[in-house]
Amino acid sequence: MARRKDHTREELTRLAIDAGRQLVIEKGPPALTARNVAKAIGYTPGTLYNLFDNIDDLAAAINIGSMEDFAAKLEDIAAESSDAECHLRKISQAYLEFHHDSPHLWSLLFAVPVDYHSEDYHQAIHRIFDQVVEAVRPLSANADIARRKAKVLWSALHGICLLQQSGKLNVSEDDPAEELVATFLEQFLKP
Repeated sequence: MARRKDHTREELTRLAIDAGRQLVIEKGPPALTARNVAKAIGYTPGTLYNLFDNIDDLAAAINIGSMEDFAAKLEDIAAESSDAECHLRKISQAYLEFHHDSPHLWSLLFAVPVDYHSEDYHQAIHRIFDQVVEAVRPLSANADIARRKAKVLWSALHGICLLQQSGKLNVSEDDPAEELVATFLEQFLKP
């Protein structure tokens, strides 16, 4: 086992976040335990609790990284989008791709309760959500309506993905998430 002096606190924190992220990617959120992360980085579980208050603190750090990655993707989309409707369609597609490509990270972020409140966490949330609000703004009468419309869009995307992941989306017929989102957007974007 590595000794405490082998890594700085910052290095250990980064090792733990990276190892926790990898465990979630490979095995899902239930694999994110102090014992599993400590084993992956060659330290004891007690060392993790010197870095993080609890496992939710580590999950939040992983989530912040996921949100930063997704926010960067949305920034790229905003730079490429020519009009509001195209922008919203691309945001929706990016959300579906995040769910499809990283289902366990998506679950940790959106489907697993994490009891954590910090300024960094809230900033990461706003870095994503504020971009969705800005994308909706040209289609809204004012900023308050844009914020509400953004929540409706986000909720619809989230609901479709959550139902798909739980196997409850296609109760009677097989409707791909992409088609359901396209149908929702047709209604959502009507003047």
